Amino acid sequence: MKPLLILILLALTFSWGIARAGDKRILISDLHFVKTAKGHMRIEGLVKNLTNHPLRQVYVAFNLLKNGMVVGYSTDIVFNLQPKQEWLINARCHTRIVKPDHFRLAELSAIP
Repeated sequence: MKPLLILILLALTFSWGIARAGDKRILISDLHFVKTAKGHMRIEGLVKNLTNHPLRQVYVAFNLLKNGMVVGYSTDIVFNLQPKQEWLINARCHTRIVKPDHFRLAELSAIP
């Protein structure tokens, strides 16, 4: 079920406009790892809608890395992000065995 959901999300993301690093519609900042009370790792950060209109959907995806090698992934999505509104990313880290020591933004998409 999870692989199917991931494929669907990726397909939808590629069919919509991808927000590139120079995209003036959204700003992503303050990305960092957080460990929950139950010991799970999450990535937190802020996304801000810089436009004067709502964004129907904003999606972020991260590659989780250990010594530069991809060992997992993390994603989060928000709907109807209003103009100038901020969204707190709270993306759970999905790995099998190896705990990541770093992450890299793999994808950031915004749908007006």
